[in-house]
Amino acid sequence: MGNKRQVVYLHGLSSSGQSTTAQRLRRTLAKQEVISPDIPVQPEVAISELKKLAASLRPDAIIVGTSMGGMFAQLFRGFNRILINPSFHPSEHLRDHIGSRLPFHNPRLDGAKDFEVSEKLVKKYEKLETRQFDPKFGISSGRPDSPNLVTAFFGTQDTVVNCKQEFLDHYSQAEDFDDGHRLDPNTTITLIVPKILELIEEN
Repeated sequence: MGNKRQVVYLHGLSSSGQSTTAQRLRRTLAKQEVISPDIPVQPEVAISELKKLAASLRPDAIIVGTSMGGMFAQLFRGFNRILINPSFHPSEHLRDHIGSRLPFHNPRLDGAKDFEVSEKLVKKYEKLETRQFDPKFGISSGRPDSPNLVTAFFGTQDTVVNCKQEFLDHYSQAEDFDDGHRLDPNTTITLIVPKILELIEEN
């Protein structure tokens, strides 16, 4: 791998590691090692799998997450993190769909096409959400964490989630951009990729 930097991309709800954003990051960051796993639907399984991933990462890895992936990215203590339109309360969206099956928008490695939304699943997410900003909870790198390691970008036209104030209750590095909730290709290229490259240069 040489001097390749590890960049982990965590997708949003109902997506996968094969999302268009993940593919675009692989193309535009061809000189780096872009890792984009499928996040398990069950949050406790997701945390377990992401802990295994964190244990395999080098200290200078950069964690990037959109929407629900932003919530999981925030949990990677001790790593540089970039959150884009983070959704800190996916349970609120899921609660509106209890009793139904939601489709995955991108292919999953296990071949799953959709997943069931149950009351139990919603409650699991609610439990996670209450602990997500607890410094003693999360996906530890074994290194000290700092608010300065976390940057978030918020779309001014995002009508899906609005977690900016909650983010600012815990962190200070927030920037607005002129876009909606879903990450536009141009925004990825002109905003997110330069931020990743900036962190690579700094470290």
